[in-house]
Amino acid sequence: MRSIICNTISVFILSVSMVYAQLVPDHVDFAGLHLYFTKSAKARIQADVDMIKKSPTYFQQKVDRANLYFPVIEKVFTEESFPTEFKYLALQESSLVSDAVSSSQAVGYWQFKKESAVEVGVRVDPFVDERMNIYASTKGASKYLKRNQGVLNNWVYTLLSYNLGLGGVRSFVKDEYVGAQTMEIDEDMHWYVFRFLAHKIAYEGAVGNAHHSQLYIVGYHESEKKSLAQIAKESSLSEETLIEYNKWCLKKEIPGNGDYMVVLPVPVIDKEQYIAKYEKGQQGTIVSPPIIKSNTSIVKSEPGLFIPIDEYKDWKNAPVWVSINRVRAVRVSANESIEDIILAGGISQAGFLRFNEIKASHQLEQDHYYYLQLKRTQAIVAFHTVEKGETLWSIAQHYGVTTNAIRSKNRMPKNEALKEGRVLWLQDKRPHDRPIEYKTILPVLLVPQLELKKDTVLVKSEPIVNMNIQSNVLLNPSLNIYHVVAPKETMFSLSRQYGVSSDSILAWNNLTTYALQSGQNLIVGKKVEQHVKHVVQQGETLYKISKLYNVSVDSLLQLNHKSDPSLKLGEELIIK
Repeated sequence: MRSIICNTISVFILSVSMVYAQLVPDHVDFAGLHLYFTKSAKARIQADVDMIKKSPTYFQQKVDRANLYFPVIEKVFTEESFPTEFKYLALQESSLVSDAVSSSQAVGYWQFKKESAVEVGVRVDPFVDERMNIYASTKGASKYLKRNQGVLNNWVYTLLSYNLGLGGVRSFVKDEYVGAQTMEIDEDMHWYVFRFLAHKIAYEGAVGNAHHSQLYIVGYHESEKKSLAQIAKESSLSEETLIEYNKWCLKKEIPGNGDYMVVLPVPVIDKEQYIAKYEKGQQGTIVSPPIIKSNTSIVKSEPGLFIPIDEYKDWKNAPVWVSINRVRAVRVSANESIEDIILAGGISQAGFLRFNEIKASHQLEQDHYYYLQLKRTQAIVAFHTVEKGETLWSIAQHYGVTTNAIRSKNRMPKNEALKEGRVLWLQDKRPHDRPIEYKTILPVLLVPQLELKKDTVLVKSEPIVNMNIQSNVLLNPSLNIYHVVAPKETMFSLSRQYGVSSDSILAWNNLTTYALQSGQNLIVGKKVEQHVKHVVQQGETLYKISKLYNVSVDSLLQLNHKSDPSLKLGEELIIK
């Protein structure tokens, strides 16, 4: 009996592992060429296939993107009389992320540099960047590769020229394979070809069998000046969704100086109606748009959209792919390596290390976010007060800004140590005559997330004062300190005048912007009473509470007659 159970378990484990394990064949067909692999070349390709499929999560996310974008790429390639198998090259280059940026500043689905893009008719100017347009960039890629094929007369060498250029690829060209129909791939071949063949083998059997069934991309020609908001309204699509899929439109409007292809991400159940009206009907006009039957908010859960992390109060509940400070980032799971991340993100190792200001020996921190693009020089918030254990790098990673930018804005020498309590400037540069500030900012206390019943409806999401604090400090308006905004006063000047952070003023007044209006009556501080009663919440420690109220752990122990720092859920503490 035990033997039967063990054999059954072994078969089950083997069947599960075979879902992701995939053996490289001895030969494949590619663009009309029959390719044979030597033993060493096959091993190289196998290693790449194994890396690509190492993380089921990342692999599935890229399959889902391929299911959305491959039909568009295949259509463009067919119209251009170009081999459709090159679609896997876009997956290799950018992971089909529209605004992916490499360390060499190549942009978009096909990772064009500006000069190369313009050369093949892909527009890049202050109004549009068609490198991020799946239609225009795919057409540009086919034009570039067809031109090189005319010189090389071998699709494998043409593929390699996409990485090395015509000049760089010549050292790999063997005369016997120019114009040939069969070709042997050996260990002397460039890694770029191995990587491409690995993508083709790994994804060929998976694409088309995944669950990207909510959306379908329809192309809509537009030559007149028109905003994306107008097109969204006319086509009954979400404006936010339309903007997300048309990032090439830098000003969020069609400039009207040429013919552009707008991407319409439509519900798949309505795709035939949209195709009939926009792709087969009169181009450039929108008439009688169909009623959308599905909830287009599903777009936010699709992989590759990089939802702004600010939408989540608790970062632990945020998705794997997010944007922090408008910079794309990915959360690292257990046992994932740098190689896993760069394969999933479609970037180079050098780029990943540069984006995150780390070395190759860096140990990835589980559940932390790492960037797939260059971090910015300004944060969304103006200031940050350094907490215990924080480093300049950890702060830079949290806000999506570079460490050099933080040092520059705070006039910090490279070897200067970071001290707890220091107020760091994250947007503007600290003035010469402004001394370094050290303080502890009391955070605004919010009600913890409650487990809602099925019939519970949330009408509006706003900060709510924690009702577990038995005190008038935050509940009694008479204890607020008010200020009427005078002409030319700014949030920054008020923060300096009252010795509080701009973010505290924002939170106290339920504001979403730092802009002020003359005559505006603002809460700029709180009058603190002598004692506060705090009710211990889930996950709180005595140390965390001491930091919350800017008191010592010893004073909390003494005031509450406690001999040890352990706490119980719901326990009441007196805070002085």
